[in-house]
Amino acid sequence: MKIGIYGGAFNPVHNGHVILANLAKEHLNLDKLFLVPTFIPPHRDLKNFAPFEKRFFWLKIAFEKLEGFEVSDYEREKGGISYSIETVRYFSKVFDVKPYFIIGEDSAVSFDKWYRYEELMEIANFAVYPRFRESRFAEIRERFPEFILMDLPLIEISSTEIRKRIADGKPIRGMVPLCIEEDVIETFQEVIT
Repeated sequence: MKIGIYGGAFNPVHNGHVILANLAKEHLNLDKLFLVPTFIPPHRDLKNFAPFEKRFFWLKIAFEKLEGFEVSDYEREKGGISYSIETVRYFSKVFDVKPYFIIGEDSAVSFDKWYRYEELMEIANFAVYPRFRESRFAEIRERFPEFILMDLPLIEISSTEIRKRIADGKPIRGMVPLCIEEDVIETFQEVIT
């Protein structure tokens, strides 16, 4: 079985995540792509963070009608700080495979700052999607030649931008799946300080 892992805060999940997940699954010819929301991110301030239960629920709703995707609460079940190496080890053991780990170009540029990154490279195949208008794929290719650089469209929607628009009282129509839009707005009106 060929599986992928797409982790992140998903704070909130947005249509860019949905599009990229579908394109990456197709590009890598995966049987299943697991979406793994972070429980406690190691390098982020938890201010303006929606509760895990909300982020998990939004992901479930966003992907429920799409075949070949599964939302995992592994990082909540594990508890504590969410390190990618532990998540990859878990999926590797359960499925007895070397999974594909999907990351953005912005994360790939600073990959050597990740916790136990060299060990992580041994147990996962890394697939990188574009995040910058001025591509840094050449730099990534030079530093991490093992990485798969996916030729996918640049999708310029971010969770940060969505939260900012909500804080400013602006609409987010078309940025998040319509089925969760109202809940996302209400949640971040309470969360954002």
